[in-house]
Amino acid sequence: MKQQTSEKLLIEIEKALAEKNLDFLKNALAQAHPQDIAECINHASAEDAVILLNQLSGPRYFEVFEYINLETQVQLIGQLNRKQTIKILEELSSDDRVDLLDRLPPKTVETLLPLMAQAEREETKKLLQYGEDTAGSIMTTEYATLPIHDTASEALQHLQKIAPQSETIYYIYIVDQSRVLKGIISLKDLVLAYPYQRIEDIMNRDFISAFVDEDQEVVARRLAKYDLMAIPVIDHDHKLVGIVTVDDAMDVIKEEQTEDVHRLGALEPIETPYLKTKFWDLAKNRILWLLILFFGVSFTGTALKHFSQTIQSAVALVFFVPMIVSSGGNSGSQSVTLITRALAVGDVKAKDLFPVVLREISMGAVLGLCLGVMGFLYAFVLGTNFSVSLAVGLALFGVVLCGSSIGGILPIILKKLNLDPAIMSSPLVASIVDVIGVLIYFNVARVLLS
Repeated sequence: MKQQTSEKLLIEIEKALAEKNLDFLKNALAQAHPQDIAECINHASAEDAVILLNQLSGPRYFEVFEYINLETQVQLIGQLNRKQTIKILEELSSDDRVDLLDRLPPKTVETLLPLMAQAEREETKKLLQYGEDTAGSIMTTEYATLPIHDTASEALQHLQKIAPQSETIYYIYIVDQSRVLKGIISLKDLVLAYPYQRIEDIMNRDFISAFVDEDQEVVARRLAKYDLMAIPVIDHDHKLVGIVTVDDAMDVIKEEQTEDVHRLGALEPIETPYLKTKFWDLAKNRILWLLILFFGVSFTGTALKHFSQTIQSAVALVFFVPMIVSSGGNSGSQSVTLITRALAVGDVKAKDLFPVVLREISMGAVLGLCLGVMGFLYAFVLGTNFSVSLAVGLALFGVVLCGSSIGGILPIILKKLNLDPAIMSSPLVASIVDVIGVLIYFNVARVLLS
């Protein structure tokens, strides 16, 4: 039967939940794709999410749960009984299980771990010991390995036995008796090999790997750079301890990009979906940066007060303040966004400070010249005297030049200090450039008008 789109399914489920039509729910969910069901559960309230999940049974129940976002999974665990929770934890893949347990209160984890089957419990304890945001924290231990001395025929027979317990068999990892990683072979190469060929003769010894304590974002980008479906994770003795799959890497990149976007918008990153974030938590998150920006902008007023005599001598100067400070802020925001993103994807390195500074100064000069000429003409056409018009043009040139330079330099300096460049948000740079813009404008005006 043709599966419904997630939008249509969501509408039908919301209607069935409102009408308490459980028979329709069970029938509709039986025909839907697991990911579409998970999306419906993500949008539902905690009580409705439990109702939807309880309409599923068998392997489908656990398959859907694995697609549910982490925040909703945590809420569901709080609604389910202990027996259901333990069964879910045992059925989840090792990396997803650890992600979920990391979000639960420590006391809850201490209660749940002893109730799990021994194999899953020991595996989970091992993974929980790895540092947060490392390759070890996102890897799975469900991978396929082969002995180095097997023939291709023997390897295929062995693979048939272990494949059901592996998260992916696109790559098979070749280890020795000490579990030291010796090579990798793709399933395609194994299938196409002659039956009598030995694995050590056809495996790829020049492989890409990651250390277990490497930063998860670095590992995710390495996986994307080399276009891999999975990357092996090794300890410092080069023993294979797990793999990071492409879906886990995508989750990491999505999470990191979300954090960067929030910081560029002058927000502390939030982990829960917007509509599920508590109102006052969101308010506290936003007010902190607004206060920082408020005090930053207050220096603009202080600067204006300092030039009160200059303003009194030519009131027309005030008319162009918004245009000048916004132009500088906009140019700074453009630069900080471009450089922060370039640093994130590896197009720019911390060592590239000089080339970036030179490029942004040149860019600021070109953009400032264009805006300066336009500003001069605009002020002159409005009937402003030549001195004020010239002050507007020169100030626009100077403030855009400064904005571009500051926006390009600060993210790289933060990177050199091992800080997140996204902290230098666009609004913060704009506030800094606003103050500088006022100082440039009125100092130029004071010189010209004197």
